[in-house]
Formats: sequence, C-alpha cells, structure tokens
Amino acid sequence: MADFSFQNKTVVLMIKVAMLGGAERQALGLADFLIKKYNCKVHLVATHSNQPTKEFHEFALACGINVIHYFGTPSLTVRKEFSILNLKRTFRALKYLNKIKREVSKFHPDIIIPFLNTPSKIASLIYQSVGAKVTFWHQLGLDNYTYDLLEKKAVQKVPFVIANAQNGLEVFQNYYKIPEKKLFVLPQYVSIKKIVLDTVSLKNKFAIPADSIVIGMIAHYRTEKFQELLLQSFSEIKTDKKIHLVFLGNKDNSEETLEKYNAIVALSKSLNCFEKVSFLSGESVQEVLNCLDVGVLVSEIEGTPNVVMEYMLYGLPVIASHHAGCVGLLQPSEFLIPNDKTILSDKLQHLIDNDNQRIKEGEANADKIKKFSIENYIDSLHSIINSTC
Repeated sequence: MADFSFQNKTVVLMIKVAMLGGAERQALGLADFLIKKYNCKVHLVATHSNQPTKEFHEFALACGINVIHYFGTPSLTVRKEFSILNLKRTFRALKYLNKIKREVSKFHPDIIIPFLNTPSKIASLIYQSVGAKVTFWHQLGLDNYTYDLLEKKAVQKVPFVIANAQNGLEVFQNYYKIPEKKLFVLPQYVSIKKIVLDTVSLKNKFAIPADSIVIGMIAHYRTEKFQELLLQSFSEIKTDKKIHLVFLGNKDNSEETLEKYNAIVALSKSLNCFEKVSFLSGESVQEVLNCLDVGVLVSEIEGTPNVVMEYMLYGLPVIASHHAGCVGLLQPSEFLIPNDKTILSDKLQHLIDNDNQRIKEGEANADKIKKFSIENYIDSLHSIINSTC
C-alpha cells in the first residue's frame, strides 16, 4: 500500500465512549478534517456507550458527525484457563466480534482508526474481516491492558502500533516483543481552534474576579489527575495580588468522577481557599481557556496531553508534570516538574509575581505548538502507513 491516501476513502473512527475527553476530541477533529479536506465518508463507532454527553453531541455535529454506531458493550477478556466462567467469556467475545464485523462490513471501510486500547483491540481483530486495508494500535495516555488471549492475538495481527509518547510503547516493546520497525511515536494534533471570546462576561459567568490572575487545570475528575496537589500548592501561595483557581472536568461521567469532584470541593474548604476556586463541570473548554493566565496539568501519567496543547495554543505559560509527552511539547522549560507540592507552589508563585515571565512563556509555547497541526499529523500518518503496509 505504498501509495495510500485518504482521498475519497471510507473511514471508520472507533472510540470508547461518547464523552468529550482528549481522545474523543481527536477523533471528532480528525473526522471534520477528513470530510472537508479529503472528501472522506466517515463513520463513528463508540464501543462502550452510545449515549453522548451534551458537549460531545454538540462537538460531533459541528464536525459533521450526526450518527454514532453502537453494538453493545464488548466483553473481550479471554484467559488461558479452562472454566465455565472463561467459556462464557469466550462465547460473549465471539458473539460481540461477529456482530460488529457483520455491521461494520456494511460500511465498506478502507481504514479503521481506533482511539485507546479497547477500540484498538477490536479494530485489530476485525479489520481484515470487514474489508479494511489497514488499521493500527493507537495507544493514547493512561489506558489499561488486559494481557489476555484476545489482546495477544490482536497485537500479533495489527500491522503497526502508534503511541502519542514514547512511554506508550513500553508494553509492546517489553511484554509483547513487537519489532521496532512496527512501533511509532506520533503526537497528536491540536484538536480545537483558538477562539477569542469576551473575557469579562466569561469571568462573571464562572464567578472569577475580573482583576485576578487565573490559574486553571482542565482535566477529568479522576484519581490519576492530581487536582488535590494543585489545591494544596495554591493554598500556600503568599501574594498581595488577587488570584483565582479554576478546575474544569465532567463530574457526572461516573461515580468515581463525582466522588473526586466532591472530595476536592471539601478539600478546598479545609484549606480555607474555597472562595478562591471555581469548580466547573461540563463547561466549554474554549470558554475556560479564554479566562486563564496560567495552565497547569499535574497527574500520575500522560501520553501527549491534549490540554497542554490547548494551553499552548492559547498562549499560556504551562506548569506540567515531567511526563514524556509533556516534555515533548514543552522542552526546554523550567516549568516541567516532579509531582511535588513545594515545587509546584514555587513555580506558581514565580509566574504570579512575574507578569513578563508569564507573557514570555506563553509566547514561546504558542510558537512551539505550531508544528502540531492536523496537516502535519496526517502527513506523518500517511508516511507511516505507506512505509509499513
């Protein structure tokens, strides 16, 4: 397939859930670009949920997607053991795979592009049966592996693996022993456009004092995101300037996210900074970005984080955990840090106290992010496909 191009192709984009996280924004942004630039016919499959959040539904419509195909939540973990439970698992897995193969084949896809591990597992197992010429394993950030028989088979079948940061390839290198020639690092692209909005009205909407320096962390309310660390560091800042902290996620995604949301609200009260924090859920990312002076992402692990790219697009200084994907975006930067409360507080203090430093860092980040365009991403993806298939 040395001359593969997306022009006039039928593309199946396979996501996990219909909520507007980083992987889902990537998928929908890609759909929009492929439809408009390459005249593609794009079908969207959600493997775990066909009930979109409001933000997802609106973003999908804007990207030319008005139908989500859904075939029931998969059960795809088959162990190397003889038991009634494992036989039931095997039956459920085969039933699901046959169903999705039968339905996706009706789309006559040329390529299946998955996002995250379970969609990658499914795509690898079915792509040849549905007539697609190519798919790949698409590892993005913090995502679980099952290490079961179906995953092993899928990894063996997949033509190549793409991770958005070097640490995403470790399982394929160390556990599955995939040849290096089949492993690629391809950071994603900035999936939103910068829109300049009326900051005064937005700050009023989000209960942010108009004359404050605004620090923000846009991230899921999940255990691997360290909102608590940022709250603790923020509470220790000593300054005469007005400062405000904004969190944005979706608290209603699951019991876990609601529990995390309630926990950080309670923590802010115990730290006596509740009045200086806006706890947002389900709001527009672009609206919140228009309000920020400093972007923060501290977390357990990341691939190449969409939100750091979005901070950079909006010309913000960024403090981020020293993960490989963050390093790839921000280096060289003195604001790549370990997950340490004192260090984070010191970096926040420095940016609050130095207006010129905030401007300088923001301008540098806006320049760095220019190379992470969707055009460059597609060019690189074309090259990978043509070099491997």
